Amino acid sequence: MSCCRPCASRFKAARGRQAVRVSAVSEFGRLPEAMWDICFPGEVENLRYYQACAAARPAQTHVRALIANGTQRPEAVAPLFRMEYALHTSIQDGWLGAAMRRLDRRFPRLFRLPMLGLGSPFAERCHCGFPPDMDEADRLRAADRLLDLLERQAHLENIGLTVIKDIHEDDLPAFRPHLLARGYTRMSSLPVAVLHLPYATFDDYLASLSRSTRKDMKRKLRDAANVEIEYRHDISDIGDEIFALYEQTRLESPSDYGDFEQLPADYFTRVVAALAPRAFCVCYRIDGVLAAFNLLMVEEDRVIDKFLGMNYPLARTHDLYFISWMENVRYCIANGKTRLQTGQGTFANKLRLGSVLEPMHNYFRHRSPMLNAMLRAISPLLGFEELDPSLQAARRPAPGRVQA
Repeated sequence: MSCCRPCASRFKAARGRQAVRVSAVSEFGRLPEAMWDICFPGEVENLRYYQACAAARPAQTHVRALIANGTQRPEAVAPLFRMEYALHTSIQDGWLGAAMRRLDRRFPRLFRLPMLGLGSPFAERCHCGFPPDMDEADRLRAADRLLDLLERQAHLENIGLTVIKDIHEDDLPAFRPHLLARGYTRMSSLPVAVLHLPYATFDDYLASLSRSTRKDMKRKLRDAANVEIEYRHDISDIGDEIFALYEQTRLESPSDYGDFEQLPADYFTRVVAALAPRAFCVCYRIDGVLAAFNLLMVEEDRVIDKFLGMNYPLARTHDLYFISWMENVRYCIANGKTRLQTGQGTFANKLRLGSVLEPMHNYFRHRSPMLNAMLRAISPLLGFEELDPSLQAARRPAPGRVQA
């Protein structure tokens, strides 16, 4: 294995008959597939996915992998990313966000902190993985090793801020004791929307919606007769169009999360090529014009609606957000998938269409005691969950009719 800046030192900890060592920070392209995927059986966001993301050469983000090796197999793996974090990232509205953005433009070195983290800007969940047969005690030890490697690598790269991005509630038990002991601070992240689909037919799903929402959806579906839908497992000839629609949608969004949302131009082409047939684009055309797309990624029981791109105002005129939602639900039910994960953002519509929100958590620590104390003090003002406009709108009382 070719490693990029190995740990300053290696260490061992007793684990019965087997010793665990945190051994490598590696480029994704150098990892054997089995080493990664043994910790994530069946997941479509697997090593090939992260290799495609790394090969797309993101301008602002360096992505790699951490591996805690045992004597015979990996004990834990996780993606690693490095980027600059702008302190105003989560502040989307109001005078404070505007003021901090102006100051950031004038004094970027004061308002941007180099950051090294577990997780990835290309994933909505921190993929910290362990072999499925590992018991709770061993998971605790392996999680501690990952954090130790993260901090050692940050020291080698002269980065003060270490983070764990978007760790799921289910993964917290292995990490929480170590995060608390090491002085990390929790900062809320955006939840992930998941639609559970225990339905035999599409009509059963429609029947589960409120009366006003169901009526609205049926009207939109009647008006969609002129929408051409195509499933594409090869997008090499339309990759530029796909990326342009993603960029248009990103720029139309009321939220701007900077480097966390900016994708390399060849992201979609590389991901579909790497993962097909488990990843594909569903394309929506109006009179031959590409008006919208979804990037879908398929697992045994789950479909991840990874990204949506729309051609404005054409997509809005033809209600393609909702048409694509209904098409994705149809696909799931027809193929026996009981969960449709639709990610972070546009929460009001997702909740009205039946989704639930799964909480995610961020943790951070700065090596400088003074900066760490300052960041800890202001962190309640910077939480993503508390400040995201679409999430706050979703939590306000609203009528049953969904808005385009």
